[in-house]
Amino acid sequence: MRTRTNRPAVVLALLAASIAALAGCTHSGDTAARSAPSAVAFGLPVGVVNATEVPAVVPNDAAARKNVTVSSCKATKDGWEAAGTATNPGTKQADYTVTVFFTTNGGTVIGTGQSKVSVKPGAQQPWTIGSTFHAPPDTRCVLRGVG
Repeated sequence: MRTRTNRPAVVLALLAASIAALAGCTHSGDTAARSAPSAVAFGLPVGVVNATEVPAVVPNDAAARKNVTVSSCKATKDGWEAAGTATNPGTKQADYTVTVFFTTNGGTVIGTGQSKVSVKPGAQQPWTIGSTFHAPPDTRCVLRGVG
């Protein structure tokens, strides 16, 4: 004897069970974390959200990049800051666009920043990029590009 299954009813029952299971997955922490933008990522520390506007195209030239270093990556009063030095080994002024991504230790981008640095021939010039966001204590500064 062959049993006939009502497929739409089975699909609806599975969908209802899935929704019920997901409804139980709520964040029970700080209300500020729950009211954050929809960009909140699961697994991030309370209050930390991933960046909502991350540049898809970042100037990056290998020859220019080797002339820029990151020497500092630290917390500020309202976010995080990266700093370093741009060097110009050439005979004409060099103009660099330095882009930094601030990330969690797991690689989630939680802030970005960009700075333009002009360096005279044979000289060095410090640069600083700061970004305002709720940063965990182990935030990383990633030199994303130099153009």
